[in-house]
Formats: sequence, C-alpha cells, structure tokens
Amino acid sequence: MSDASSLPVPPDWAVRYSEHFEAQLVSRRYRQMQDAVRGRLGVLFRDPYRAARAERLRTPYRGLRSARVNDEGVRLIYRLCEECRREGEQRLRPLDCCMDGSTEDRTVNVLCLSEHYAGIPDGFVL
Repeated sequence: MSDASSLPVPPDWAVRYSEHFEAQLVSRRYRQMQDAVRGRLGVLFRDPYRAARAERLRTPYRGLRSARVNDEGVRLIYRLCEECRREGEQRLRPLDCCMDGSTEDRTVNVLCLSEHYAGIPDGFVL
C-alpha cells in the first residue's frame, strides 16, 4: 500500500486522508501494519460511529474520534464532518473543510495513526 489510491473506499461516505497519515503508512514504524490498517479502515467505513470500538475523544482531543487498529494500542484518529458540524466543533483542531464548508457532511477525515494518543499533531493537511 504505497498511496491512498490502494486504501478502501467507504460505501456511503466520502473519505479524505491527511498527508501525515499517508506518510505514516509508508514509514518504517507502521509499514508492517499496512494490511491491518487497510482491514480496519474497511470495517470503520461501514459504520464510522460504532465500528472498531470507535469513540469520541475528550480534552485535549475533543472533536476527534479514534478506532482500534490492533490490541497493542495503535488507533486510527479521524473526524466526521457531520458530527463536527452538528456539535459545533469546527474551531477545535480545524481542518480546511471546517472553514469553507464545501465538504459533504458524510465525510470521514482520516488524520493519523496514534499509539495511546501520543503524537497527535495540531494541524493536518488534507
């Protein structure tokens, strides 16, 4: 899996992958997990609110969600546009879609992989 074009496509949702996430996939640290990440994304896209033990994060990561990739604590960090808009969270770690409003509500923004929420960057380029 060398680029986002080989990642799963959600059936009822649009998807956007951050540059940070795409770089992580080919990094030495996560390269061995590519199949697990691809499989977990497929599960997540079927129901991004509940699949893969998905949960809303709290302060300081409020407005983001996470879903488990494996039992070692690696998680996918993502944001759902419809939830962000419904909850009024556009100013919390804003994405470009938060500012212009042109992205469809049913969009999953896959931001990064994280181990126990360590190293979640402040800004993301999608």
